[in-house]
Amino acid sequence: MGVSVREIALKEGGVSFSIDIYFKGQRQQVKTDIQAERSEGREYKKARQQAEARAAELEAQLKIDPAAVFLGKERRGNDFLEYFKKVMNDEKKSESSYRNALKHLRDFNGVKPLPMANICQTWAERFRAYVDGLSLKETTKQNYLLALKIILKRAAEENLIPDFSRKIKQFGKNDVALKYLTVEQIKTLEATPCSLPAIKAAFLFSCFSGLRVSDLEALKDGDIQQDGDRVTIRFKAQKTQRWERLTLGAQALKYLDEAKEQHKDRETEDSRVFLLPSRAWSVKVVRAWGAAAGIPFNLGFHCGRHSFAVLSLQNGVDLYTLSKLMGHATISATQIYAKVVDETKTAAMDKLPSW
Repeated sequence: MGVSVREIALKEGGVSFSIDIYFKGQRQQVKTDIQAERSEGREYKKARQQAEARAAELEAQLKIDPAAVFLGKERRGNDFLEYFKKVMNDEKKSESSYRNALKHLRDFNGVKPLPMANICQTWAERFRAYVDGLSLKETTKQNYLLALKIILKRAAEENLIPDFSRKIKQFGKNDVALKYLTVEQIKTLEATPCSLPAIKAAFLFSCFSGLRVSDLEALKDGDIQQDGDRVTIRFKAQKTQRWERLTLGAQALKYLDEAKEQHKDRETEDSRVFLLPSRAWSVKVVRAWGAAAGIPFNLGFHCGRHSFAVLSLQNGVDLYTLSKLMGHATISATQIYAKVVDETKTAAMDKLPSW
């Protein structure tokens, strides 16, 4: 990354000056109107000094906002809100979090355009503060900010803005009440009919394996392996893209067998373990099933993963081992579940009689 002054000989004699900008292995030439009739002498020195001053100015801007300087004013003038909408539509990011994040961006910005040149970390922090002041659930705030960070990351990859998305602090996950099921609630769900048996088997399997819905969707027959008298699954986690191996317990195997019973209706070329429909349809079915079972909150697939973690800790699994079972890169991501278990123990102590 840097700049340099280039001299270009003119046909009629003399020289003109341009400035080369180097960024990420690419070179961009910025033409100037600075010229000298001769390639030496006082006039030449003065013109050269002007070009070097202009180059120094660009170099200073390059250190602050390299992508914007390299791409010039034309692309920096693009409307970020239109860009957000285009990426959302092109990549079929139809989740409500993207649509609502865009709505709040428009409310925050007003009716005026939002040029790319205005998008910086300070602007993003101001929008974060705006979202924080809204009467929204903490998880909703997280989803809106995550949607923005993904679009900002994409814009940075296209060299439209500097890459500062990682510097924007996410709303604290530890402030969000985890939704998990007790053993009795899982038994109630098991006894409650579900409109799609494949969804029921997959969710209950998640409660005893900790798999994310994306991994349940991707799990294939070939991922299931017999290891002596135990059954293991070896799969590539869709979120982290890391290979994981998990030995299944008796309860998980029970729901795995239920899923296999449904394979008689499977297409010949279909090797999926869980015959799940679209994600949107699965969400609706799980929510309706949870309501029918009397679960006191909107049931979602990730609740199965949370339930696995809490049940594991309640039954003596240590935090380090759980982090490995969950596929967490660090134990810090697992500590939120320890906090839930501690709160449960405190609540149990509070139920003891006193006099």
